[in-house]
Amino acid sequence: MLLRYIIKPVAPLITPLKSDTLFGHFCWYVRYGEGEAALESFLGRYDGVMPGPVLFSSAFPAGFLPRPVLPPLKRAAAREFAARKFGNDKKGLFSGLSRIKAWNKQRWISIPCWRRLKDEYDEITLYEQLYEEGEGTRQGEQAGTTFSELTTHNRISRLSGTVPPEGGGLFAREKHWHHPGDALDLYVQIRDLDPSMEAAIDDFLLRYLPETGFGADKSLGMGALEIEKDSKFNSLEFDSPGADACMCLSLAAFPGIGSFPAAYRLFTRFGKLGGDFAFVSPTGGDVRPFKKPILMYEEGAVFFGNPSLAAMPLLDRVHSDERIRHCGIPITLPLKIREDLSHA
Repeated sequence: MLLRYIIKPVAPLITPLKSDTLFGHFCWYVRYGEGEAALESFLGRYDGVMPGPVLFSSAFPAGFLPRPVLPPLKRAAAREFAARKFGNDKKGLFSGLSRIKAWNKQRWISIPCWRRLKDEYDEITLYEQLYEEGEGTRQGEQAGTTFSELTTHNRISRLSGTVPPEGGGLFAREKHWHHPGDALDLYVQIRDLDPSMEAAIDDFLLRYLPETGFGADKSLGMGALEIEKDSKFNSLEFDSPGADACMCLSLAAFPGIGSFPAAYRLFTRFGKLGGDFAFVSPTGGDVRPFKKPILMYEEGAVFFGNPSLAAMPLLDRVHSDERIRHCGIPITLPLKIREDLSHA
């Protein structure tokens, strides 16, 4: 079961709304609400045999999805398209190739565009759609843009409650402000055999997260969110019966990921523990909030062959405390790619 929620940031975000961080927040929701045993039981269901109870996407600009990561169009084909659409003279070719260059930097495509392309995807057809969309394409180029603000802070000693006497321990924080009225789409996949999970997800997203905030410095007002369920969403619009590939809506990293043929961009996740473990060591002694660095596939990664990834296990050995795991199991959308692109 695939659900969609609409998020409206009402305060700056320091921590991006990424799939693995949302999963971590949900784990603390289970821990605080039902206890340690319930959390261990929940995590134990991601056993690599059956799909886990719930998966999260990252949040995307409302009305858009990640653009599939595939090899760019060869220059001769790009030139032919530019000549056909913008003119074969010098001015037309320059204008056309400039637009293609801008399109190649675009990280989002509109959902209507995805629906038209998902059953026969190739870059030329994508360019055709972007050309036809016109102003809508320019909105896609601007989608997800935020104002950034860098602020400098002093470190505070937890022992003395004051600034350390030597150097002050300065560090910088970057805040991301969304434009007024901006909305983000979040997708949640629930295991079909566990419909009761929908009520828990509704409570987590519609009550708990708006009340407690998201990410770093939420106690200072950062990460305040308004969230509503998209009651009009129908997941059937994403079906593709002849799919021979799938595209990730989440950051992806799981055991054996390298054995799956894929096209992707890499992202290094420097994870940090949340909840109580942000300031108390899970095993006693010094506080150790940081996980080991993890290489992950960015959203938009394409796995060829349309493998079923929902049953992949969580990553372990990501922290000195072996109980701690990391979710890199992605939500995917089915996609059919032209045969000459599927193994490029």
